[in-house]
Amino acid sequence: MKSPLGVVFVFNEFSLHNHILSSYLKARPRDRVALVKIPMVMKGKSRVESAGRILPQLSRRFIAGKLAEFGGITALTLVPKILARGAVFRRLRCIARRSKIPFMKADNVMSPEALDFIRAQEPDVVVTLVHQFLKQDLIEIPRLGVVNIHPGLLPEFRGIQPYFWELSEGYGRAGATLHLIEDAGVDTGGLLARSEYETLPGMSVQLNYYLTCRSAGALLPDCIATLAEGTLRPRPQTSEDGQYFRWPDSAAFDRLRARGHSLVSLRGLWGIISGKWDEFAADRRELFC
Repeated sequence: MKSPLGVVFVFNEFSLHNHILSSYLKARPRDRVALVKIPMVMKGKSRVESAGRILPQLSRRFIAGKLAEFGGITALTLVPKILARGAVFRRLRCIARRSKIPFMKADNVMSPEALDFIRAQEPDVVVTLVHQFLKQDLIEIPRLGVVNIHPGLLPEFRGIQPYFWELSEGYGRAGATLHLIEDAGVDTGGLLARSEYETLPGMSVQLNYYLTCRSAGALLPDCIATLAEGTLRPRPQTSEDGQYFRWPDSAAFDRLRARGHSLVSLRGLWGIISGKWDEFAADRRELFC
C-alpha cells in the first residue's frame, strides 16, 4: 500500500451510509480518516423548517411510504440494536467511536466550525454524501479535491433521489457514480468512476439504495488510491448530458408501482439485515483513467 492519505468524510446521518465508511476503513486501514456528520436538514434550517420546505413537494403516498419504511427499519432493527449486534443500520457516530477516528457533528457543512475541523485534519481528499451545497471555501481545502458520491448513474440521473428515478423510469440499470465537486453546480463535476448493476424485478427503492451504497463502498478505495497516483482523468460532463430530477411526485410514484416496484419491502428489508445481498456484485465497474 502506498503512503497513507488524509481523508475526511462528510456524510448525512442516513441509514446505510455506514457501509461506505466501514468498507473504506477496512480497505485502507492506514489512511488518516475523519468524519463530519450532517443531519438531514437544509443548510441554515431546523428539522421543522426543512420539513416545511420539502414535504409540500412530495405526494402523500410517497410520504406514507417513507413513514412505512422508517417504521419497518425501527421494528426489525430494534432487537439487534439492543443486543449490540449487526452493523447494517449502525450509526455513523458509533462507527467513528469504534474506529477511533476524529468525529464532528455540524448542522451546516459550510459553518466556520466545520471548516476549521476539516482544515485541522489536513486532508488530501474530502468525500461527501450530503444534501447541502458546497462552496469554494470547502472545495479549496483538500489537496486532491472533493469527491462526491452520487447514489445513481451520471450523467443520466442528476438531482434528487436518483435511485428512485432509475426504477420509476424503467431504466433497467442502477449504481453509483464518483465525481469531483469543482464549483457550485449540482452533479456537474468531472466523472471519476462508476459502478453499475442490473435492476431486479420487483425490487424496492430501499433495496436499490442499499445496493447503490454497497457499490459505492466497493468502488471508493480504488478511486481514491488512483486519484492520489495521478492516473485518474476526470471525464467532463456537458449541460446536455442526462436529465435533472427533482422530488418524486404522484405521477412518478404511479410509474414506480406500475413497473412492479415499491418504496419499501419488508421481505427486502429482512434480506438486507440477514446479509442476503452482501455478495451482490456490480457487473460493471470503471475507473476513468
